[in-house]
Amino acid sequence: MEIARMRRLALWQALTLISTVLLGCYLPDPADLPTITPGEQIRLLLSEDGIEHLQEISAETLGEVNGRFQSLTEDSVTITTRLSGPAYAGPTLGNLRQTLTFARTDILEITVPKLDRVRTTVVVGVVAIAASFLIPSFFKLLGNSQGQDDPPDPTPLRIRR
Repeated sequence: MEIARMRRLALWQALTLISTVLLGCYLPDPADLPTITPGEQIRLLLSEDGIEHLQEISAETLGEVNGRFQSLTEDSVTITTRLSGPAYAGPTLGNLRQTLTFARTDILEITVPKLDRVRTTVVVGVVAIAASFLIPSFFKLLGNSQGQDDPPDPTPLRIRR
């Protein structure tokens, strides 16, 4: 029972690690506003005025905002994002989804995440090589371990005459 739980935990850890590493395969690709479709993930790089506007409504102090593109008008861009709440809000109010509208003059650059094939191939190759070495040794380790229900190793009996 214990070995099955350890194997399941190792599998979940490996899947989490792989998904986290693969997220690093996305690179920001500059985009023009008219080419972005609603619901698409974008990142806004804000000007000083944009940062001040963001600080008025949120605890965020960074010069960039990640979120989903909602709408575009002649003079503004609207996105939906999760911004960090104040520390005193606790875990239930820690991350709130907010709709933000920025003037186009507040935005220096808009990028969309784009999958980089070269980086992805390198990452997948490194993960596959590492897995080919680590997984067999891990299962060998698990195969040699004794569970709680296993009897102890027999010891030779010495009979004295």
